[in-house]
Amino acid sequence: MRKALILTALMVVAIPAHADERLSRAAATLEETGEIHLGLFNNGERDGFMRLGWQRVDNILRVYDRSMMPSVEVYEAYAGEMDTETLFPRSVDIQFYQGTAILEISMTMEGPNASGTRKVTRPGTGVENKPVAVELPEGTLLRAVTFILPLVLDATPGDTFSYPWFASMSQTVNNVTLSVKDGGTVETPAGQFETVVYELRGGAPENDIYVSKGAHPQIVRIDVVGQSLQFLMVEKQ
Repeated sequence: MRKALILTALMVVAIPAHADERLSRAAATLEETGEIHLGLFNNGERDGFMRLGWQRVDNILRVYDRSMMPSVEVYEAYAGEMDTETLFPRSVDIQFYQGTAILEISMTMEGPNASGTRKVTRPGTGVENKPVAVELPEGTLLRAVTFILPLVLDATPGDTFSYPWFASMSQTVNNVTLSVKDGGTVETPAGQFETVVYELRGGAPENDIYVSKGAHPQIVRIDVVGQSLQFLMVEKQ
Protein backbone atom coordinates (compact mmCIF):
# COMPACT_ATOMS: atom_id res chain seq x y z
CA MET A 1 0.00 0.00 0.00
CA ARG A 2 1.32 3.37 -0.96
CA LYS A 3 1.56 6.20 1.50
CA ALA A 4 -1.25 8.71 1.02
CA LEU A 5 -0.45 12.09 -0.48
CA ILE A 6 -2.07 14.75 1.75
CA LEU A 7 -2.86 18.09 0.18
CA THR A 8 -4.39 21.20 1.73
CA ALA A 9 -7.84 21.87 0.29
CA LEU A 10 -8.84 25.38 -0.74
CA MET A 11 -11.59 26.99 1.32
CA VAL A 12 -13.42 28.50 -1.67
CA VAL A 13 -16.49 26.48 -2.61
CA ALA A 14 -17.29 26.46 -6.33
CA ILE A 15 -19.88 24.73 -8.47
CA PRO A 16 -18.10 21.95 -10.40
CA ALA A 17 -18.23 22.14 -14.17
CA HIS A 18 -19.50 19.37 -16.40
CA ALA A 19 -17.13 16.72 -17.58
CA ASP A 20 -16.57 16.45 -21.33
CA GLU A 21 -20.14 16.58 -22.65
CA ARG A 22 -19.56 13.41 -24.65
CA LEU A 23 -18.87 11.57 -21.40
CA SER A 24 -21.87 12.93 -19.51
CA ARG A 25 -24.19 12.27 -22.47
CA ALA A 26 -22.89 8.71 -22.66
CA ALA A 27 -23.36 8.16 -18.92
CA ALA A 28 -27.00 9.24 -19.26
CA THR A 29 -27.59 6.26 -21.59
CA LEU A 30 -26.39 3.66 -19.10
CA GLU A 31 -29.03 1.20 -18.00
CA GLU A 32 -30.35 1.74 -14.48
CA THR A 33 -28.13 -1.09 -13.22
CA GLY A 34 -25.33 -3.13 -14.70
CA GLU A 35 -22.25 -5.15 -13.88
CA ILE A 36 -18.97 -6.20 -15.46
CA HIS A 37 -17.50 -9.47 -14.16
CA LEU A 38 -14.01 -10.38 -15.37
CA GLY A 39 -11.49 -12.98 -14.28
CA LEU A 40 -8.04 -11.78 -13.20
CA PHE A 41 -5.14 -13.63 -14.83
CA ASN A 42 -1.51 -13.37 -13.65
CA ASN A 43 1.05 -14.66 -16.18
CA GLY A 44 -1.77 -16.49 -17.90
CA GLU A 45 -3.01 -18.23 -14.74
CA ARG A 46 -6.36 -17.46 -13.09
CA ASP A 47 -5.76 -15.43 -9.93
CA GLY A 48 -8.96 -13.70 -8.81
CA PHE A 49 -11.64 -11.50 -10.29
CA MET A 50 -13.06 -8.01 -10.75
CA ARG A 51 -16.76 -7.28 -10.27
CA LEU A 52 -17.51 -3.69 -11.30
CA GLY A 53 -21.06 -2.38 -11.40
CA TRP A 54 -23.29 0.65 -11.19
CA GLN A 55 -26.74 1.82 -10.10
CA ARG A 56 -28.44 5.04 -11.15
CA VAL A 57 -30.90 6.43 -8.59
CA ASP A 58 -32.49 9.85 -9.21
CA ASN A 59 -29.55 12.27 -9.69
CA ILE A 60 -26.88 9.97 -8.28
CA LEU A 61 -24.77 7.41 -10.15
CA ARG A 62 -23.35 4.83 -7.76
CA VAL A 63 -20.35 2.72 -8.76
CA TYR A 64 -19.02 -0.28 -6.86
CA ASP A 65 -16.07 -2.61 -7.29
CA ARG A 66 -15.22 -5.93 -5.65
CA SER A 67 -11.79 -7.24 -6.62
CA MET A 68 -9.66 -10.08 -5.28
CA MET A 69 -6.15 -11.39 -5.97
CA PRO A 70 -5.54 -14.42 -3.72
CA SER A 71 -1.85 -14.88 -4.57
CA VAL A 72 -0.99 -11.66 -2.73
CA GLU A 73 -3.89 -11.86 -0.24
CA VAL A 74 -5.57 -8.71 -1.60
CA TYR A 75 -9.28 -7.92 -1.49
CA GLU A 76 -10.85 -4.54 -2.26
CA ALA A 77 -14.38 -3.24 -1.71
CA TYR A 78 -15.02 0.14 -3.34
CA ALA A 79 -18.07 2.41 -3.52
CA GLY A 80 -18.28 5.83 -5.18
CA GLU A 81 -21.08 8.28 -5.90
CA MET A 82 -21.23 11.03 -8.51
CA ASP A 83 -23.73 13.50 -9.91
CA THR A 84 -25.52 12.04 -12.93
CA GLU A 85 -25.50 15.32 -14.85
CA THR A 86 -21.94 16.52 -14.26
CA LEU A 87 -20.32 13.19 -13.27
CA PHE A 88 -18.54 15.16 -10.53
CA PRO A 89 -17.71 12.99 -7.46
CA ARG A 90 -19.82 13.15 -4.30
CA SER A 91 -18.25 10.48 -2.11
CA VAL A 92 -15.82 7.57 -2.03
CA ASP A 93 -15.48 4.68 0.43
CA ILE A 94 -12.81 1.97 0.22
CA GLN A 95 -11.94 -1.08 2.26
CA PHE A 96 -8.66 -2.65 1.16
CA TYR A 97 -7.39 -5.85 2.77
CA GLN A 98 -3.84 -7.12 2.28
CA GLY A 99 -2.60 -9.90 4.49
CA THR A 100 -3.45 -8.89 8.05
CA ALA A 101 -3.64 -5.16 7.30
CA ILE A 102 -6.86 -3.26 6.58
CA LEU A 103 -6.91 0.14 4.86
CA GLU A 104 -10.13 2.18 5.02
CA ILE A 105 -10.66 5.46 3.16
CA SER A 106 -13.81 7.56 3.41
CA MET A 107 -14.15 10.92 1.62
CA THR A 108 -16.91 13.36 0.74
CA MET A 109 -16.84 16.22 -1.76
CA GLU A 110 -18.04 19.78 -1.17
CA GLY A 111 -17.53 21.75 -4.37
CA PRO A 112 -13.90 21.21 -5.39
CA ASN A 113 -12.84 20.11 -1.90
CA ALA A 114 -12.59 16.40 -1.14
CA SER A 115 -11.80 15.48 2.45
CA GLY A 116 -12.10 12.60 4.86
CA THR A 117 -10.06 10.02 6.73
CA ARG A 118 -7.52 7.28 6.03
CA LYS A 119 -7.43 4.49 8.60
CA VAL A 120 -4.93 1.61 8.75
CA THR A 121 -5.44 -1.29 11.15
CA ARG A 122 -2.69 -3.87 11.80
CA PRO A 123 -2.75 -6.60 14.45
CA GLY A 124 -0.28 -5.86 17.23
CA THR A 125 0.39 -2.27 16.16
CA GLY A 126 -3.05 -0.76 16.64
CA VAL A 127 -4.91 1.76 14.50
CA GLU A 128 -3.48 4.72 12.56
CA ASN A 129 -5.89 7.51 11.57
CA LYS A 130 -4.98 10.41 9.29
CA PRO A 131 -7.02 13.19 7.70
CA VAL A 132 -6.87 13.34 3.90
CA ALA A 133 -7.78 16.25 1.63
CA VAL A 134 -7.34 17.13 -2.03
CA GLU A 135 -8.67 19.76 -4.43
CA LEU A 136 -10.54 18.34 -7.43
CA PRO A 137 -10.25 20.33 -10.69
CA GLU A 138 -13.31 21.08 -12.80
CA GLY A 139 -14.52 18.08 -14.76
CA THR A 140 -12.87 15.50 -12.49
CA LEU A 141 -14.17 11.92 -12.74
CA LEU A 142 -13.78 9.03 -10.34
CA ARG A 143 -11.20 6.53 -11.61
CA ALA A 144 -13.67 3.62 -11.52
CA VAL A 145 -16.18 5.17 -13.95
CA THR A 146 -13.52 5.19 -16.70
CA PHE A 147 -13.93 1.41 -16.96
CA ILE A 148 -17.71 1.67 -17.42
CA LEU A 149 -18.06 4.55 -19.89
CA PRO A 150 -16.56 2.64 -22.89
CA LEU A 151 -19.73 0.53 -22.85
CA VAL A 152 -21.78 3.55 -23.96
CA LEU A 153 -19.34 6.00 -25.58
CA ASP A 154 -20.00 4.69 -29.10
CA ALA A 155 -16.58 6.01 -30.12
CA THR A 156 -14.65 5.16 -33.27
CA PRO A 157 -10.90 4.71 -33.85
CA GLY A 158 -9.21 8.09 -33.78
CA ASP A 159 -11.44 9.56 -31.08
CA THR A 160 -9.83 10.82 -27.86
CA PHE A 161 -11.20 11.88 -24.48
CA SER A 162 -9.15 13.82 -21.94
CA TYR A 163 -10.06 14.70 -18.36
CA PRO A 164 -8.71 14.72 -14.79
CA TRP A 165 -9.49 11.65 -12.70
CA PHE A 166 -9.36 11.07 -8.98
CA ALA A 167 -7.48 7.99 -7.74
CA SER A 168 -9.00 7.41 -4.32
CA MET A 169 -6.39 4.98 -2.97
CA SER A 170 -3.58 7.53 -3.28
CA GLN A 171 -5.75 10.67 -3.04
CA THR A 172 -4.16 11.99 -6.24
CA VAL A 173 -5.52 13.68 -9.36
CA ASN A 174 -4.06 12.86 -12.77
CA ASN A 175 -4.79 14.16 -16.26
CA VAL A 176 -5.67 11.11 -18.35
CA THR A 177 -6.49 10.42 -21.98
CA LEU A 178 -8.59 7.67 -23.54
CA SER A 179 -7.49 7.05 -27.13
CA VAL A 180 -9.69 4.80 -29.26
CA LYS A 181 -8.08 2.35 -31.69
CA ASP A 182 -9.03 -0.84 -33.48
CA GLY A 183 -8.50 -3.70 -31.02
CA GLY A 184 -8.57 -6.58 -33.47
CA THR A 185 -9.68 -10.07 -32.47
CA VAL A 186 -9.55 -10.85 -28.75
CA GLU A 187 -9.58 -14.40 -27.38
CA THR A 188 -11.10 -14.95 -23.94
CA PRO A 189 -12.37 -17.98 -21.98
CA ALA A 190 -15.88 -16.78 -22.92
CA GLY A 191 -15.13 -16.77 -26.64
CA GLN A 192 -13.69 -14.66 -29.47
CA PHE A 193 -14.60 -11.01 -30.03
CA GLU A 194 -13.91 -8.27 -32.58
CA THR A 195 -13.04 -5.18 -30.59
CA VAL A 196 -12.10 -1.55 -30.26
CA VAL A 197 -9.55 -0.69 -27.59
CA TYR A 198 -9.55 2.36 -25.31
CA GLU A 199 -5.94 3.11 -24.39
CA LEU A 200 -5.92 4.78 -20.98
CA ARG A 201 -2.78 6.84 -20.42
CA GLY A 202 -1.68 9.32 -17.76
CA GLY A 203 -2.80 7.55 -14.59
CA ALA A 204 -1.21 4.73 -12.63
CA PRO A 205 -1.51 2.01 -13.62
CA GLU A 206 -2.24 2.56 -17.31
CA ASN A 207 -4.69 0.22 -19.00
CA ASP A 208 -5.93 -1.00 -22.37
CA ILE A 209 -9.70 -1.58 -22.27
CA TYR A 210 -11.07 -3.85 -25.01
CA VAL A 211 -14.75 -3.50 -25.91
CA SER A 212 -16.62 -5.85 -28.24
CA LYS A 213 -18.17 -4.41 -31.37
CA GLY A 214 -21.86 -4.71 -32.15
CA ALA A 215 -25.24 -3.65 -30.83
CA HIS A 216 -24.49 -4.75 -27.25
CA PRO A 217 -20.88 -3.81 -26.38
CA GLN A 218 -19.16 -5.66 -23.56
CA ILE A 219 -15.86 -5.17 -21.75
CA VAL A 220 -14.05 -8.37 -22.73
CA ARG A 221 -10.45 -7.66 -21.72
CA ILE A 222 -8.47 -5.15 -19.67
CA ASP A 223 -4.65 -5.17 -19.75
CA VAL A 224 -2.52 -3.62 -17.02
CA VAL A 225 0.20 -1.95 -19.10
CA GLY A 226 3.74 -3.01 -18.16
CA GLN A 227 2.58 -5.83 -15.89
CA SER A 228 1.67 -9.50 -16.30
CA LEU A 229 -1.89 -8.84 -15.13
CA GLN A 230 -4.90 -9.11 -17.41
CA PHE A 231 -8.67 -9.21 -16.89
CA LEU A 232 -10.67 -11.42 -19.26
CA MET A 233 -14.32 -12.24 -19.73
CA VAL A 234 -14.81 -15.74 -18.36
CA GLU A 235 -18.50 -16.28 -19.13
CA LYS A 236 -21.15 -14.84 -21.40
CA GLN A 237 -22.77 -11.72 -19.90
